Amino acid sequence: MDLLSWLSLAGICALGAMSPGPSLLIVLRSASSGLQQGLASALAHGAGVAIYAILTAFGLAVLITSSPLLFNILQWAGAAMLVYLGWKALSAPAPGTSTATVQPPHQSLKRSIAQGFGVAFFNPKIAVFFTALFSQFVSEQQALSTKLGMAALVSGVDAIWYCIVALAVHASRKRQLVSKHIGHRIQQVFGILLIGLAARLILSI
Repeated sequence: MDLLSWLSLAGICALGAMSPGPSLLIVLRSASSGLQQGLASALAHGAGVAIYAILTAFGLAVLITSSPLLFNILQWAGAAMLVYLGWKALSAPAPGTSTATVQPPHQSLKRSIAQGFGVAFFNPKIAVFFTALFSQFVSEQQALSTKLGMAALVSGVDAIWYCIVALAVHASRKRQLVSKHIGHRIQQVFGILLIGLAARLILSI
């Protein structure tokens, strides 16, 4: 591929990553627990995207998009994960009556990684997106290194964007402390939005 094709691929993937959705909410929620959690979630999401990118580059994503059963299983698993995360956020214990400023509810590094990866891996629509996108760039004559490079590019663009999101959240938290009551309300809003996205996904299945 020429330079223009690489730039076009990177630009389209960047626009796709910037589209608001469950991935953004998951990274924001992880970043609210700390910079490490946010970056870990962002990188794990990029890894999940990389799997679909590699499958698509080698034509294997057709197995997912052409199998209604497998596609639906992944969709239902993704919806179930969003409902679970939303319920966990809504059922978090309310803070006490003290007005002191504290950190938002803590989320472990492992959980941040699992959620970042899971929200990408259990979203088979990514396979549909890459199948349509890569059809404009992939050919049978392309070298293995080119196909792997395409997969690395799109997953890297995705991970970099969500790392920027995590850094932005961290910077905003450094400038302004959030009371524990406001932090709890933010977690509840995340929970409602995640369950709402799950409901939309279920209705579309």
